[in-house]
Amino acid sequence: MTTLSREGIVETDLARIQKHSFVRHVERHDSLSSTNDRGIEIAADAELCTPALIVARQQTAGRGRGANRWWSQDGALTFSLVFDPQCDIPGHPSAPLASSHWPCIALSAGVALCDVLEQTFPALGRGLKWPNDVLVEGKKVAGILVEVPPAKPPASRRLVLGMGLNVNNSLVAAPPEIQAAGISLIDATSAPVDAAQLLLSWLNRFADLLRALADDDPKLPTRWQSLCVLTGRSIELETGQRTIRGLCRGIDHSGALLVESVTGIERIYAASLVRAV
Repeated sequence: MTTLSREGIVETDLARIQKHSFVRHVERHDSLSSTNDRGIEIAADAELCTPALIVARQQTAGRGRGANRWWSQDGALTFSLVFDPQCDIPGHPSAPLASSHWPCIALSAGVALCDVLEQTFPALGRGLKWPNDVLVEGKKVAGILVEVPPAKPPASRRLVLGMGLNVNNSLVAAPPEIQAAGISLIDATSAPVDAAQLLLSWLNRFADLLRALADDDPKLPTRWQSLCVLTGRSIELETGQRTIRGLCRGIDHSGALLVESVTGIERIYAASLVRAV
């Protein structure tokens, strides 16, 4: 039976998730420094059956992009998925997900979450803030981090996708800056959410979108373009030693943010968003 308590995913949920998704290995921890750290650790094991799911009730040092940290309390859904882009793509057992597609994995994961939220909570507004945030009602509900640890033969190259999702962790007690920028599903819906079902639905939708990504399905970039909350806004980005200012024209098929300035349209593949108005 699925629990709706603040314990989040419990042991009895794991068998259901493994049975009804493409995941082949599951593990749950009461506390981890970071599920991605654990994912990187087990990715080096050549005997690991992938895709592998790691769920933690609590993270003590969850990471975001760069120096960012993920703030969470009991009730948050924090997990990582370890998968092999060579052979774990549903419907493509022998066709790899080309490395040129890897920069689009976080966007695809964000689209999958938006699709699940749309189906489960149709009244809630949702969107993507490039490169790796999912918003509900204009506030951050989830962050996504994809890491590519070095291959350690005989293990093949594996990717680690981590997500922190505010589910049943009310942000009422969060620091003021977190309350201003973030939201949890329990606060948005005024009711507890079935975290296990949410995770299972996301896994199955993400599996669909990995296949779409491998197939170069044009509907996928059209979907992330439609969800981009920065489109039409004046933005400021920092990348390396550069500051880029201009008007956002959305996200292209390769996952790049399109920024129009006096010099024309520039494609940005990696940057930190400083400001959006």
